[in-house]
Amino acid sequence: MNIVIIEDEVDLGILIQKFLLRQVKTKSPDTTIKVATTISDGLTYVNELKPQWVFLDNNLPDGKGINEIEAIKAMGIRIVMMSAMSNLRDEALKKGADYFLDKPISFVEITKIINNQHPTNE
Repeated sequence: MNIVIIEDEVDLGILIQKFLLRQVKTKSPDTTIKVATTISDGLTYVNELKPQWVFLDNNLPDGKGINEIEAIKAMGIRIVMMSAMSNLRDEALKKGADYFLDKPISFVEITKIINNQHPTNE
């Protein structure tokens, strides 16, 4: 399993990466999780890794993550939109995000999403 995290807060991106590695490594030892701090770098990782999941922040230095949902989704990738702006939930889900996580992030919710136990965010 491959995962890309696009999050400009470096510490949060690394924290999510380490958490996900612990969650999925036992089930999928060949897991690769990359953290990008810009949309540009994130899309490069997406194109290289062809991940199953992208965790996507909205406010990034080079644009809005919400504007990239449709392009990422067109590649058949599941998207978890992350934002402190909960008013973006409906728009993100309409554009194709599979889940919306409010910041601050709940690691319990991330576990449910990765294990497919999370109810849909409709």
